[in-house]
Amino acid sequence: MNEIEYDQKNYQYRMRIKQLQEDQLGIKKEQRQIEEQQEALFCLQQKEQKAYELVLNNWEAEERAFYQDRGEESLHLAKKAQRELEEQQVELQKEYRALLDQEESVNAEQTSFVKQKEEEPNGT
Repeated sequence: MNEIEYDQKNYQYRMRIKQLQEDQLGIKKEQRQIEEQQEALFCLQQKEQKAYELVLNNWEAEERAFYQDRGEESLHLAKKAQRELEEQQVELQKEYRALLDQEESVNAEQTSFVKQKEEEPNGT
């Protein structure tokens, strides 16, 4: 293998590694966005529950049941949304781990390639 072929192959390895690292960074950003959504949803749900409690404490018994049902429905929907966000986090974590494994594999290939080139009889 001549120097040009060696440099091209080594460049391809570096570009693959760079792309994998960029993909990893993208996943980390998505994970942070989901965490922010989870926090915002939790805060909103807390405020909403306090509002329903306030309403329940200030309305007559006949009307209270209506608002209590709405509050329970809201809580159920908030928990469902939280579960969906958690599932997204799990999937992103799996993707991130797969990218790390791919990066490790490409690094190993590159290391093997470089060692193989160094072991060639003509040296460089």
